[in-house]
Amino acid sequence: MKRTRIVGLCLLALGAIFAFTASSAFAVEGSLEFGKCVKKEEAASKFKNSGCTKLAGGEVAEHKFEWTPLSTIVKFTSKKKELTGKAVLEAKNGNEISCTEQVQTIGEYGPGKTQIKNVIGEFSGCEASGAECNSAGKAAGHIDTFKLHGEPGVVKKEASEEKNIDGTDLRGETSELLAEFTCGPLPVKVRGGVITKTGYTKEGKFIRNTNKMLNKATVEFVAEKPGKQVPEEWTPLGSGISNNKKELIKEFLEGKVSEAAYEQSGQSLITVQKSNPTTVKVELRQCKQGVC
Repeated sequence: MKRTRIVGLCLLALGAIFAFTASSAFAVEGSLEFGKCVKKEEAASKFKNSGCTKLAGGEVAEHKFEWTPLSTIVKFTSKKKELTGKAVLEAKNGNEISCTEQVQTIGEYGPGKTQIKNVIGEFSGCEASGAECNSAGKAAGHIDTFKLHGEPGVVKKEASEEKNIDGTDLRGETSELLAEFTCGPLPVKVRGGVITKTGYTKEGKFIRNTNKMLNKATVEFVAEKPGKQVPEEWTPLGSGISNNKKELIKEFLEGKVSEAAYEQSGQSLITVQKSNPTTVKVELRQCKQGVC
């Protein structure tokens, strides 16, 4: 294996997807949080639509749904989408680490309404320049991330808050590192964070997953060119889980090989995330100020 400056695997097993909401203190007005919109046809119910983003009017028949912010833990898993390409982490100079498979058997939403935590990405068939990569104690070709956590935020603000393109991030839960492993004889470290939009692309069109009760969703990690993650700019909720401020920032992955300097990188991966058990649905709700 040449002494490549491969930038480590962010290997995040997925960014969050189910549904978001924002709070009036957020950089954008409105509410962004994880929770559940449940059908509850009674006069006390506040909303008339299944996403709990539209207030019921004077007619009792409109009072159909009620919102409950997430107050318990909801577990979720993920697996690389079938018939899609390898999970790839590529540095600006073009060197890469690729893995043939990805799963995530550990991950949680809550109990906080803006909290994603205890996420561990598990990758197999990993190599760089023909040399197998592995985390300490793992078989050849197997890389696990450390525990990761994150929170929701806004990737693109629209004229109407409930039409915002939202996202979530993943960072190391206990340190700046997301992963540490070796490729051949060379040690590799990965730090920083990665953002994913809440939704997926179908036939060239972005389909938002916000404001929908879901138990299954496609998550896309997109790198347009070496070292360039899309998106890498957003306004996190600033709830203190992965970010402490509600301000526009850049967030991206960096990796280093041996004693080399850290180098910016981008990750490509399409994975399917499911709640566990799959009977449980969660929403990431985003709606207007004065409504939520």
